[in-house]
Amino acid sequence: MGRLADADSTARKQRQLAGAPNAADFSEALARGLAVLAAFDGENRRLTQADLARKLALSRATVRRAVLTLEHLGYVRAEGRAYELSPRILRLAAGYLTSNVTGAVMQPVCDRICARLQEACSVAVLDGADAVVIARAVPNQLIQVGSGIGFRTPASISSLGKVLLANLPEEERPGALDAAGARADALHGIERDGYCYVANDVEPGAHSIAVPLRRWDGRVIAALHVGCNIERISPEVMHGDVLALLREAADELHAQLI
Repeated sequence: MGRLADADSTARKQRQLAGAPNAADFSEALARGLAVLAAFDGENRRLTQADLARKLALSRATVRRAVLTLEHLGYVRAEGRAYELSPRILRLAAGYLTSNVTGAVMQPVCDRICARLQEACSVAVLDGADAVVIARAVPNQLIQVGSGIGFRTPASISSLGKVLLANLPEEERPGALDAAGARADALHGIERDGYCYVANDVEPGAHSIAVPLRRWDGRVIAALHVGCNIERISPEVMHGDVLALLREAADELHAQLI
């Protein structure tokens, strides 16, 4: 096995792995391969090896090995000198969605709330600095591109994200708030009131309201929200009928979430 670069060697010595006493058990090659996959997004659909090396601050040789391996496994495909994700990448997402009880249980709830209000309804979980949608329903008359399952929104500004951050266990909160760039004092009212309402923060002219979803032991594992244009539902109705509907759904699901 080749010798680690000095920077990687230092990082390995300082790294602490949950459930593994030996930091050397961390796989640098796997981490870099996953970093290559994560580099592709809506603004970077096609990337060359040089693009990836610059974006990830990795050597061209390291990127080349990762890309060629991923291409061999079918997760990326070449388009001239550039690469793009292949449909096989969806197997990874499908594995999470089909094995995640929260998403499976919540999709029918989103469908029901959406049908009743004729507005978009979503469930999200916290992933680092973002709230990630794992279940979503949108009325037939609304066409929204790029905001379905897997859509990420900054946790520090979205109603979904703020609810999730406000209800983290005390021991997890400092690190999560730092990662999200959120202030603890701005979340106290959300935890106390049991919901979060935001307007014009994520998208001008839009507002949303979210409530926490607690599993059987009381821990918040997701957030449920309704979002729409301010002209379609007034703030007063959002704080009244819509909030009541979300809370009713959250209470109904409490015993089902494990």
